[in-house]
Amino acid sequence: MKSETREKPNGWDIKVIKTLLSYLYGYIFEEDSLRSRVMVSRSRKTGRLKEIYLDNVLFATIRLSDGFLVPTLHGWELLVSQGKKYFVEVPEDVASFIAEGKTVFSKHVTGVYEETLPGDEVVITSKSNSGIKVYGSGKAVLPASSMGKIKRGKAVKTRHGKKQ
Repeated sequence: MKSETREKPNGWDIKVIKTLLSYLYGYIFEEDSLRSRVMVSRSRKTGRLKEIYLDNVLFATIRLSDGFLVPTLHGWELLVSQGKKYFVEVPEDVASFIAEGKTVFSKHVTGVYEETLPGDEVVITSKSNSGIKVYGSGKAVLPASSMGKIKRGKAVKTRHGKKQ
């Protein structure tokens, strides 16, 4: 696989990134702060945005099938620092399994963002003495109203786990 070339985004790219972050995750970023810190890579064939880099670290990819912005673990850490949205909280003892990429079961959920629906991209967090830690990310299987209440079944299909 050839390495992708990164470039500075144009005005339209910044508008797309800002709109996707606002629409999908409810986070507002100023264009000036994005413009100076963001690099993008594009598809060689279509020219469409593929990856977004923030301070030279992969922040998110844009899913080809639906155009959704899917944050990486580094991206989720930055988004969580802006405020808690689209999170699923688990106890710290369970979080170690999640960091290995294991599925989050409903009975282990201790907190969830109330607007989470099945299919949403979510971050898996845990509270600790040092604050909120990100342990993984994945796709919600249940709505927020059922997570933690139903004692059987999957709540989140973990896509990426983060070894601490």
